[in-house]
Amino acid sequence: MKLTGKITKVLPVRTGMTKKGGTWAAQQYVLDAGNDGSVLLEVFGQKEIDSFGITEGETLSITFVPKVVESGDRIFGKNSITGVERQESEAIME
Repeated sequence: MKLTGKITKVLPVRTGMTKKGGTWAAQQYVLDAGNDGSVLLEVFGQKEIDSFGITEGETLSITFVPKVVESGDRIFGKNSITGVERQESEAIME
């Protein structure tokens, strides 16, 4: 899916340890897509967080994959960012 809008909130990076002893990082963003509403998006992996470099106030076209994740008896929705297009420079990162 692809939406264009303004990043209204950048949440703090969350980090943790994997079962194998490695580290992980994830960061969430709120995109206000105007009449299409707002959506909570996520980037997983420090390399990807740094690569996309999403900041509050930017107007972006975001490509993302909506997912459903089940954990025991709980179900979560997750919108994973796969691409970012900046309006000013026409740069695309995927």
